[in-house]
Amino acid sequence: MILSKKIFIFSSIALVIVLILWGIYSLSFRKIPEQLATLKSPSPSLSTASKNVAAIEPLTDEAVLSPALSPDGASIRYYSKTNGKAYVINLADRDKRAISEKELIGLSDIIWSPDRSKVISEFSTATGRSKFFLYDYAQNKGTQLKDNLDTVVWQNNEKIFYKYFDAKTQTRTLNFANPDGSSWQKITDLAMKDLLIAPIPRTSLVSFWNKPDAFTETLMQSSPVLGGERKNIVKGKYGADYLWSQDGNSLLVGSVDAKGGSKLQLGVTNSLGGEYRNLGIPTLVSKCTWSKNNKAIYYALPGAIPTEAILPNDYLTDKFRTNDTFWKIDVATGEKSRLVDLENITAAYDAADLFLDPDESLLFFTNKIDGKLYKITL
Repeated sequence: MILSKKIFIFSSIALVIVLILWGIYSLSFRKIPEQLATLKSPSPSLSTASKNVAAIEPLTDEAVLSPALSPDGASIRYYSKTNGKAYVINLADRDKRAISEKELIGLSDIIWSPDRSKVISEFSTATGRSKFFLYDYAQNKGTQLKDNLDTVVWQNNEKIFYKYFDAKTQTRTLNFANPDGSSWQKITDLAMKDLLIAPIPRTSLVSFWNKPDAFTETLMQSSPVLGGERKNIVKGKYGADYLWSQDGNSLLVGSVDAKGGSKLQLGVTNSLGGEYRNLGIPTLVSKCTWSKNNKAIYYALPGAIPTEAILPNDYLTDKFRTNDTFWKIDVATGEKSRLVDLENITAAYDAADLFLDPDESLLFFTNKIDGKLYKITL
């Protein structure tokens, strides 16, 4: 074999070997940046799944009455508007079971004790006067409260506040008693007929005010439970409603801008009713709840309010429904943040009875349009 031919053959073999080694080198080192890119980039399936998670989800398939979270945040109790039966929903697995099979005809409201072991049930009657019953779940025992009560709230697990009307003397009083109405004591006389009552958290005081009306001044007052001077907390507001922070240091005030006005406004005061600040939010107190640290407010912002509506009167008498969006505001800074993006609100919600779970990961509300209970994952 001539020398030139031998050189050509050996050169060709060497070139093939070099190309093979280069291919192996290239493939081996190219995998490293590809693996790093994979680690840095989210999985396409996870990204798609997160976009498909519903921001607002129904928890019940029926209209509910007075839903209440258990103290440990694991379940919610409520009464059915359809049949008056009581149910509990486990939030972890959505398991629902009846805790009372008895159908309650004429049930109009439920007031849960703070520990959820007792309820006071309000029933409407043909006379227009409500009847109230205490039911103790621990003892499986029911007791009818005396007649001529029209407002009842819990002070704690062992005491209640109520407004009483004496038909003989035509006088009204604010009182407190054991849950069954026994061992009652009068707190103060009342001039107002329609009344709302709220204990002031972490104090021995009770607050009360006349029901909101656009044409009437709403006077918020307080009184010691065991006697003492009655004081005005907030006055000069029309159509007003109130909500205490959980530490009792702040008071949320919802009202209209003037007598007979139609512009809603939300503000906050200190515990004495001073240092009022307008938060610049046109919503109702019934669409709000305080954060656990008392520094923020979660709220539903109503839309679709008729221009001719008298507020809050027409809303409270169910003359229209709102179309709400959901927000949070830092009370100190006034910073607002949207809780649910508009594209994730695919139905109409008229939110009421808002409450949070213990770690503020869930916000619950009742939709007045269909009566069902919903949750928002925060």
